[in-house]
Amino acid sequence: MSERKEIGQIIKEYFTEIGMSQMDAARELGVQQAAVSNQLNGRPFGKNSAAKWNRAFGFRVNWLITGEGAMFDDDIHDLTHVDIEDHPELNHDNDIPVIPARLFRAPEINIYEYVVNSTSVDRLPPVPHFQKHDLFATCPGDAMAPRICRGYLIALRRMPKDATIVNGEVYVVDTMTNGMFLRKIVDTGEGLRFIAENQKEFPDFELPYSEIINVFRVVGVLIANI
Repeated sequence: MSERKEIGQIIKEYFTEIGMSQMDAARELGVQQAAVSNQLNGRPFGKNSAAKWNRAFGFRVNWLITGEGAMFDDDIHDLTHVDIEDHPELNHDNDIPVIPARLFRAPEINIYEYVVNSTSVDRLPPVPHFQKHDLFATCPGDAMAPRICRGYLIALRRMPKDATIVNGEVYVVDTMTNGMFLRKIVDTGEGLRFIAENQKEFPDFELPYSEIINVFRVVGVLIANI
């Protein structure tokens, strides 16, 4: 029973990060909110329920049932570091990948590699009035509310490795073990401090440079829901 509660607690933390309530999750699953609450509070996942949660949120079926292995589908894990120069197709002027909100909590992902390998990435044309952008991402939650809220589409430009972080600006940072974060950033000289607008739900934290895979500056925001 304790192992099931641990799985449920991890999912609760993930839902908090992406701004999803149990009612929202129930709508995604097509079930009553009580069923979601029971699952998150210790009810074991069977094959049918695990398959439904896999389709809705990308959690691995085996992880939901056993708690073993990676939390998300294998095709978005264990990816090697790849620079943008290795994948010029990502800069195609008429076809920009959209990163789904669920990747914001999935660790060990280089999102460039994910875009290249995944067969399910949505793509959209660039927005002419934004600065040049490499990626879109669906905002995962309300950490940066009220300016950037859950469901908004944000346009991202990858920062060169030697670029200077502008303290207090909003970035998406891809990290090794904590997944991606949409936050205001402060460069401390030893790493990055992550600052949310919603301090009550998302307190500040710091990560060393060794944890950082890529940094993307937010160059535009659309009120959209992909």
